[in-house]
Parts: sequence; structure tokens; C-alpha cells
Amino acid sequence: MSDITDITTLVRYLINDYAHTMKPGDIFTYNTSGVFELTESNVISVSSVWKNSVELGSGDWTYDSDTNKVTVTATLTTGDTVEIRYTYYPNYSATEFENYIKGAIVHLSINNYYTFEVDANGEIYPEPSTAEKNLIAFVTAIMLEPNNVNYRLPDISISNPKSLPTRDLISKAISIFKHNVHGVFTLT
Repeated sequence: MSDITDITTLVRYLINDYAHTMKPGDIFTYNTSGVFELTESNVISVSSVWKNSVELGSGDWTYDSDTNKVTVTATLTTGDTVEIRYTYYPNYSATEFENYIKGAIVHLSINNYYTFEVDANGEIYPEPSTAEKNLIAFVTAIMLEPNNVNYRLPDISISNPKSLPTRDLISKAISIFKHNVHGVFTLT
């Protein structure tokens, strides 16, 4: 079974959107509220919370991904320093990727390559081949960064001019992909 997260990893590879770790983390001084909003928006996970350089137990804080806030439930005194360490993606959230990947799948259909469907759980039907996953990732990367000149995966690479509109660039990439079995091609 194949799902959107399989393709998300490929797209992050193509556009260099790798996970970063905040260490040292975001640092706050407690005043009146034990709720702290993280500075980065695409948080993958909060790894630890520190109070005055002492790590708090996991039961002493919670992270709410909907609000991007950490709530410290341990006792805090005015002036305490709170450090929150976490991992995040610098450019795009998982939700943004999911939407762009669904858009890429639509492009494959309207360009007469193949019609895939994505269910509510993010599963792609029918199962795309490895080459098709790479094509979906390429189209997604083009949608995200249309001015990028080169994209590379282990079995396929693409070079494109900056002068083509995004829609035309996607159409040409799909068209060439349908007819090219060598895996390396240039759009002109």
C-alpha cells in the first residue's frame, strides 16, 4: 500500500526541506502564563522542555500541534527560564504537502497519464509504481518551486528552463516521462 507520506519524503528530498532540530530550543522567561508558542510553525515533535536548565518530565508539559503551543504544568515562578527543544521542517507543513501532492495527482490525470485516487486516510489507489511515485514527487516539487532548475532522484532527473509557465512545465514533464524510459530528460 502506498500513501502520501511516501511521496512527501521524496518531495522534501527534491526541494531540500529537511528536518531541523532546535537545540538550544526556544527560550522563554516565565511571567504569568505557562503557555508558550513555538517560533517555528511546522513542528514535527517536541523532544524536551527545560526549566532553569533542568529537564522536565514528560508529564510536566504538553504540546498542542493545533495551536503550536507548549503548556508547562510544572510549578513555575516569575523569572524562571523555560527552554523548549523540538524538531521542525523549515518550509512546508505535512498538510501543505498533502494538498500539493493531491494537486500533482490531478495533473497526472488531466495530462492523460493515469488517474490515481487518494482516500481519506491518504492512501493512493491504485498503487503507483516507484517510477510513478517519483513522477508525482517531481510534479509536486515543480508546483512548490517552479523556478528550481534541477530535480534529482536516484532513478530520474530533470532539468528545466525558468521561462516555462508552471502548468506548461508540468505538462511537458509528464509527456516526456510517458515516452522516456531512460530517466534523465531536459525540458525545452
